[in-house]
Amino acid sequence: MARPLRIEYAGALYHVISRGNEQRPIVTDDVDRHKRLGWLRRTVGTYGWRLHAFVLMDNHEHLFVETPEPNLSAGMQYLNGSYTGYFNRRIGRAGHLFQGRFKAHLIDEQGYFQAVSRYIHLNPVRASLVKRPDEYLWSSCPGYVRASKALDWVTYERVLLDFGPGDDATRRRRYAQFLEGVAEEPIVSPFAAAVEGLIVGSESFVKRVKSMLSERAPDRATPTLDRLRLRPPLDAVVAVLLTRSGSESERWTVGRRSNSGSRAVAAYLCRCRYGYSCTEIAAALGFASVSSVSRSIRNVEANRSAYRRTLAEMESYLDQKDRTLNH
Repeated sequence: MARPLRIEYAGALYHVISRGNEQRPIVTDDVDRHKRLGWLRRTVGTYGWRLHAFVLMDNHEHLFVETPEPNLSAGMQYLNGSYTGYFNRRIGRAGHLFQGRFKAHLIDEQGYFQAVSRYIHLNPVRASLVKRPDEYLWSSCPGYVRASKALDWVTYERVLLDFGPGDDATRRRRYAQFLEGVAEEPIVSPFAAAVEGLIVGSESFVKRVKSMLSERAPDRATPTLDRLRLRPPLDAVVAVLLTRSGSESERWTVGRRSNSGSRAVAAYLCRCRYGYSCTEIAAALGFASVSSVSRSIRNVEANRSAYRRTLAEMESYLDQKDRTLNH
């Protein structure tokens, strides 16, 4: 089964969703709600998070969290694991409380604080639980509107900073007006256009993340990684490999068998170094079928000693050309 791709680095910003298994409740009453928020407060303190916003609904929870250290997965395991233990003991059940692994959007540090906090705080309004978001007690919204309701483990300052000059009270008033202005209108999710359903931000932010992911080795258990790693166009890679292979490349056409091993190594590098699919590789390298590509890659993996020289030569040549290929 494919694993969700986790992108963690110091200072990363996320929108995180934890959903109840089979859409079942994760809280049953106010005792559970207090306990869940207690574990959330403890997690924020233990892992040094900056929690910008949250809302706890009956069967799911949203967090808007910044991680000064790359520890989102560790913190979420602590939060959800600890709470699940409490919940199961309380009602005498066993098994999973949450629906698989948590969902996390990586958020651009510039330009999204207003939109993400608003989306989170309007959840109870969209669910017709309250008319105004600050009336809902189980979210960070009351603390945004009234300083007397602020929680000492929520970081309000960064979102409020986007609401112009003035003192704290003025910014809180502007934030309340900002929420009221859209509370009764359809709101476009800031996550609707997330790249690969994962990255929310500007073109430059997405490119920066892809560049970061390019340093990771390909992982077949996380196919999203292959699609996001910054990589040169496949036709450019093939052109480089064709140049390196010289006259042998004349056999890289559909219907012609290549016994030299150079095409198999080229397929292996396109798949394992750059993460291109077997379908794409078959078309680019003239294989008769996708299964032929798979067989060739497996053969190289199983007999690396036989292909050592060709692999070393092609990889060395690609190392020289990668900078040019990526620009």
